[in-house]
Amino acid sequence: MNSDKRVHPRIEPQNLAAQIKITRPPAEEFLTEGLVLDISYSGIKIKLNSPIQAEENDQITISLQLPKSGIPIAIHGIIKHQLSNTECGIYFGDLHSEEYVDDLMFECVMHTH
Repeated sequence: MNSDKRVHPRIEPQNLAAQIKITRPPAEEFLTEGLVLDISYSGIKIKLNSPIQAEENDQITISLQLPKSGIPIAIHGIIKHQLSNTECGIYFGDLHSEEYVDDLMFECVMHTH
């Protein structure tokens, strides 16, 4: 996606590890770990440690620990695109309150280069 069309700027936190659970109806579940590559107010790009064949609109839960405060947080979203078998773009835009995302974004800004 061309960055000119993005509504929200992306932030690139450094070495922000995450646990990832992908859920596909009726009852499939895939667990892996990975890194947050970038994040904005509406989406997140993750790099998985092990390849998974994700499908568009699979539900995903990304669990991580906020880098500065150490507070655990879970981000719920859907896979919008798979860049490779180890990178996914996830949309979570209207699935969380603005305050929830504000806290996450603030800590990610503090954790960039």
